Amino acid sequence: MSTSELNQEQYDAVFHRGGPLLVLAGAGSGKTRVITERIAALVERDVPEDAITAVTFTNKAAREMRERLQGRLGDTSKRLRICTFHSLGLAIVREHAELAGRKANVSIFAGSEQKSAMKSVLAEMQLAADADQVDRVLSRISQLKSGLIEEHDNQLSEIREHYDELLMRMNAVDFDDLMVLPIKILNEDAHARALWQARARHFLVDEYQDSSRLQYDWVRMLVPADGNLTVVGDDDQSIYGWRGAEVKNLFMLERDYPSLKVIRLEENYRSTGSILTASNSLIAKNTERMGKTLRSNLGDGKPVRVWECPNPEEEARRVAGDIKARFATTQDAKWEHFCVLYRASYQARSVEIAMREAKIPYHVSGGLSFFDRAEIQDLLAYLRLLANGDDDLAFMRAIARPRRGIGAKALGDLGDFAMANSCSLLESCSHDDLVHQRAVNLREFGDLMVGLEFQFRHCEPDEAFDAVLDMTHLEAAIRAEADTEELAEMRMGNLMELRRWWIKHTENGGNLAEFLQHIFLLADKSDDDPSEQVRLMTVHGAKGLEFDQVYVIGTEDGIFPHKNAVEENRMEEERRLMYVAMTRARFHLTLSYARVRQRFGQKEKSAPSLFLHEPDQSVMRWVDKNPECEEAKEEAEDHMAAMRRMLGIED
Repeated sequence: MSTSELNQEQYDAVFHRGGPLLVLAGAGSGKTRVITERIAALVERDVPEDAITAVTFTNKAAREMRERLQGRLGDTSKRLRICTFHSLGLAIVREHAELAGRKANVSIFAGSEQKSAMKSVLAEMQLAADADQVDRVLSRISQLKSGLIEEHDNQLSEIREHYDELLMRMNAVDFDDLMVLPIKILNEDAHARALWQARARHFLVDEYQDSSRLQYDWVRMLVPADGNLTVVGDDDQSIYGWRGAEVKNLFMLERDYPSLKVIRLEENYRSTGSILTASNSLIAKNTERMGKTLRSNLGDGKPVRVWECPNPEEEARRVAGDIKARFATTQDAKWEHFCVLYRASYQARSVEIAMREAKIPYHVSGGLSFFDRAEIQDLLAYLRLLANGDDDLAFMRAIARPRRGIGAKALGDLGDFAMANSCSLLESCSHDDLVHQRAVNLREFGDLMVGLEFQFRHCEPDEAFDAVLDMTHLEAAIRAEADTEELAEMRMGNLMELRRWWIKHTENGGNLAEFLQHIFLLADKSDDDPSEQVRLMTVHGAKGLEFDQVYVIGTEDGIFPHKNAVEENRMEEERRLMYVAMTRARFHLTLSYARVRQRFGQKEKSAPSLFLHEPDQSVMRWVDKNPECEEAKEEAEDHMAAMRRMLGIED
């Protein structure tokens, strides 16, 4: 890359001669280019590769940085230390293992290994050690190690002590140890500290706004106040406070590094002027920020559309219809150019159904598809068994949810009986010749299914559906197993979505078998190319990505901003999250809200989010408030053009 391709601010950051540097990089301002070019410039200035350490927060980001430098520097890049914080922590622990009470071949415990270790500790301490308790304690221990909670709980401290001792005996560490132990080593051993300070003579940190207090302590140990520290970050995109990120780490740099030079990257290469004007004016309402104003090099572009929809189902159908119309009328359009964003993953369910009905290929990023969720699969197992008593796979899932005191031995014997008598598992349950110690439970299940079949033959569709949830005790099990009322309502909300779809299907004369066939045909996405799909994702999952056309749904008070954020005075982070959502869009941004939404089984009126009113209204177009406006007409024309194209009618 030639230096002529850098703007002035990027050039100043890349060729900063020495001392601490903060590159305040706005969304779409080319921060990855700057940090990789700065590393390349250091190498070309004959800084030894072993004196350069660059860290970021994900393996994907580290890999991208290394690949760019490979193209820029060739094989020289292989000698550079480019890694995540955790990878660097592991290198320090392995090299100085004895200082951490370990051997060099230390193991890393994650997932199942952590759970097994914690289960052993809890059992040894004669405490509850079921799966839910193990998960809860591990989460609390992680918060304790990361400094997110104080050590006031004596029992938790004792559990941590036993857990740490077990890991030490097994020569293992967990992911939190990869943050905690390096700080201990660097703090307590002058030789180790001097060695790693030399290796970090030029220390670069990407996505610095995502750093935790522990990581900031680590940076301070490695780089003295006048050292060659380069951090690249954006206070306006600090959205991970819930997992320990502290935006104040950016502000503390000026205190701890008095000679800090700050360079702002404000030229945006991603979004149009209207999108940036709306985003800038929104984020300007935050007080905890260093301040910058992004400017676009793509021109003004179209205003930001705001939609008012009667309910989430209509909102989803409108989004799907608009995507289909724009796909049909936009030159060189691809499905992956479109993205639907939401504050919480449960909001995807209505969008998924609308996408399937509109035959739009889509991919749910960072979460389960609506149809893959356990509660949906559980209920569908009962419906499948009612529609087809020979479906033994459906039988096996249904009889296990909820638990009925029927174990593997009983089911194995039932299977043998069914095979010997050439009948289905369900039919076997009611067979007079079935003799087993659990035969009563099995016969009760058979009677249950007979009763439900009667409901579907003779009752109204909604009554039959509700009978499945009630008579099987599935609803009670879902509510009992959920850790919070909110989680229980989210899972029940998924089932209510399926209920609404079932009722709509019966209104058109469809029966249960046809309904299930329709679902499974829609659910079959095996032939889709993952790279050619509309993306559905949470705003947290979209950080760092960009799309030509973005739809942010559910922009209502209580949803976005989330009611918990309002109650806990976390509005600034919530506003940063909205800023991230808006700045994912390149050319078209649509924000939508529903007038009525189902909450805790009740329909409630919704108010449009204050985040719709805070941006500069000169670039916002409330389409439904003014049906004569240009955007409303354009939307109607797009739909008509799409219909003509699909019907083969020439313009």
